[in-house]
Amino acid sequence: MKPTIRAVACYLTEAEADTLKRAAAARSLSLSRYLRQCLLHYQKLMNEQPALASAAISIPLAETEQRLARSIDTQSKRLTKIHERLQILLGMVDRFALTALIHAPEVPAELREAAIASGDRRYHNWRRAVEELLQGGEPSAFAASDDERGEDAEQDETPEVQS
Repeated sequence: MKPTIRAVACYLTEAEADTLKRAAAARSLSLSRYLRQCLLHYQKLMNEQPALASAAISIPLAETEQRLARSIDTQSKRLTKIHERLQILLGMVDRFALTALIHAPEVPAELREAAIASGDRRYHNWRRAVEELLQGGEPSAFAASDDERGEDAEQDETPEVQS
């Protein structure tokens, strides 16, 4: 019975691949056979000399650890910048809400229902415009004319309230 052969893939830089191809050609072997022999020889050495094996493994682990540390540091710096910008936006939204509440007059009880309906409609138009803007389109809800809004246009006009 013939042994089952299994393909294994590895990723190399162009320079590494060229070096291995030249080494295989110098021995008149295919690249696949050359790599197989190298790996089996390496495994045999590692089995015969465990001290060499732990040293050989520690080098790639140290390199991996350094790459991870650099990546974590880079991502940490990016997150810190995002957090700082988010804090600025939160402050701006808070200040905007306070300013709006200071300058907006109270709505009399008899006009509240109409004001809530108007505010609800305008809020949903604003949300739709923001969604369109985030998707890369033109925000059409802000440019809605009275004809596009339909019959609500006249009802949405909230009467001026005197303070």
